[in-house]
Amino acid sequence: MSQEKKAKMTSPTVWRLKKGMDRRFRAGHPWVYSNELMDSPKGHPPGALVRLLDAGGKFLAYGFGNPSSLISFRALTRDETNSDPLSIESLTAKLIQASRLRAQLGFSGVSHRICFGEVDHLPGLVLDRYFTNQGQVLVIQAHTAGADLLVGAGQGPLLSALEKMMDTEQSGSFAKASVVLRNDISVRKLEGLESQEVSVLKIGSKKELRQIPILIRSAVGKEPLSFEVDLLEGQKTGFFLDQFGNIELAALRLKNWAPRSLRILDLCCYVGQWGVQLGKAFQDSGHEVHITAVDASATALEFAKKNLEKNGLRAKTIKMDVLKDLTSLESGSFDLVISDPPALIKSRKDIPTGTHAYLQLLTQATRLTRSGGALIACSCSAWMAEDSFTTVLQKAAHRNTTEIHWVGRGTQSADHPMIAEFAEGRYLKGWIGLKA
Repeated sequence: MSQEKKAKMTSPTVWRLKKGMDRRFRAGHPWVYSNELMDSPKGHPPGALVRLLDAGGKFLAYGFGNPSSLISFRALTRDETNSDPLSIESLTAKLIQASRLRAQLGFSGVSHRICFGEVDHLPGLVLDRYFTNQGQVLVIQAHTAGADLLVGAGQGPLLSALEKMMDTEQSGSFAKASVVLRNDISVRKLEGLESQEVSVLKIGSKKELRQIPILIRSAVGKEPLSFEVDLLEGQKTGFFLDQFGNIELAALRLKNWAPRSLRILDLCCYVGQWGVQLGKAFQDSGHEVHITAVDASATALEFAKKNLEKNGLRAKTIKMDVLKDLTSLESGSFDLVISDPPALIKSRKDIPTGTHAYLQLLTQATRLTRSGGALIACSCSAWMAEDSFTTVLQKAAHRNTTEIHWVGRGTQSADHPMIAEFAEGRYLKGWIGLKA
């Protein structure tokens, strides 16, 4: 085959925007919707490369195209000279840039998110990097058709780029690292992709992944904390890495508030991250800490109890549905209540019922907080707008005929960075308050 014919076959499809539809994209937003395109995207291979032009034919970006999604185009690069943004070299450069950003933010040697989709110019690709005492575990999720092609069930260019990145950064041995693909997520359906069973693409020095101790940055101490987690079947990619910033903020805001003897209620505790981090911070400051960890999952509670106890904390676990069973607990019986449920709003149609669920939960969380106590309220639902969450907080306080002084307002951890032009990338809300 001639080089000219080969180049023609591999050149990206050209799409144009309708006149006047380029303003939001030029302002920095990484998406283009199907109704903004001049022609129908039908027939384009899902995830294949597209060269995007404005109505006048001027270059805008290279990116993933998908006719099966309402979001038809996702930008990879706005650099016209980078005509092969899916090459191993280009992917490696992006991963190195992402890795260096996390290192600058203090995440070297501790578990963190190394790639956060659009913000790191790899749309739909989530890559979490778990550090253990015996090597690293890289957990991948492909939310989009383009990201799915990059992974290619382990045969795509991504793994080669990861190896080159780790070699260049000298940030661990890729040979000793394990790689897990967690495409067991329903969000893939929005891109015309099926949810898949979890698969291990590569086994390194650490072969046990269902009960593995990972190193997490401490909110107050210099030494990392160890948490046992399940990286194959645990929630998200095995751990909620995005809450570190909120935990760090809570530890700062509440360090001079805590009573000598402190009763903590950790609702939807999962593997005990909030309880361990804050409990240890208070205990190390000389407080007597008693933690009650609540979750609907017996497996999560087993992990939570183990993680709390191995960090020297007293722990009681209760298996219950927090939307149904919290009325069994006595009003005002806790000094600190943490409400950090999984996403209660998963799509636009779930907004009314999900908002009511947040109100129901936070009404009970407020009731269980003693007068003068502290309340931490979180939502990881992207569909829950900040002002809607604020309204829920107001209503929960009003239902309890009390007032809450909100002393801290957080968001996702710095390893989940945001860009101002992309509101869809800002999803986590965390409020810290003191009950009157």
